[in-house]
Amino acid sequence: MKTTLRCLPALLIAALAAPLAHAEKPMALDRIYFSVGAYQADSDADARIDGANGLVGSDVNFEDDFGLTENRTVGRARFGFLVGDSQGIEVDGYRFHRSASETLDRTINYDGSTFNVNAQVKGSLDMDFASVAWRWWIPAGERSVWGIGLGGGFYRVAGELSGQGSLNGNTQQLTLRESASAWAPLVELGWRHAFSENARLYADISGVRKNSGSLTGHIYNLSAGFEYFPWQHLGFGAEYGWQRIKIEAEKRDFDGELNIRLSGPSVFIKARY
Repeated sequence: MKTTLRCLPALLIAALAAPLAHAEKPMALDRIYFSVGAYQADSDADARIDGANGLVGSDVNFEDDFGLTENRTVGRARFGFLVGDSQGIEVDGYRFHRSASETLDRTINYDGSTFNVNAQVKGSLDMDFASVAWRWWIPAGERSVWGIGLGGGFYRVAGELSGQGSLNGNTQQLTLRESASAWAPLVELGWRHAFSENARLYADISGVRKNSGSLTGHIYNLSAGFEYFPWQHLGFGAEYGWQRIKIEAEKRDFDGELNIRLSGPSVFIKARY
């Protein structure tokens, strides 16, 4: 996430240097745009951290085991621009965070340590995701375009479990943290339709997949939305999205697996040129 954010000034300079005035762009596209919004996600997150020497950890559900509500607001930001009239770059990113404390009613094995029944345990899960993609747009009439994008996605996952547990037969307060991050290839498909200069319908599907290295997995995203611009350069939008995230870690000291399912509506403000 931080690596991608550091690239934004360079991308903005490139956008301003692009040929903005001499050609006509499709009605369904914007020269430059930036949007921020809130995603009301219905989440279901499962994680497991195995210890060294083949110790198998417990499957932990953050909603069931830690009493988290399923609904969670996730902030999201997008930035993009056209280069010419049929190509462009889009940057997308969001941060997912879950944390809560709960008195366990079952034993949890995590990274080789045991958290016992009736222990007060705090769990947290953080995930950063950012993507950069080059998109090619193909006109389909005067008001619609289809697009394909290729690029890269970066994701970082960090988990923590703290509370009363046992290690080598001794009961003590334990805090265990693990994290991993990776870049992976990204493919996107998109569709845009403009009813007018002020109203637009769109749909996007994207996938990130990494099959080698110490961190593997996939992230799939599907979204559909509507944008309305009461002013020329400022508007609003509503979107419904689905995300499926699966990450597997195979590192020297531990193995682990993370599954997150997100779905729900979002609203955002969009500035465009």
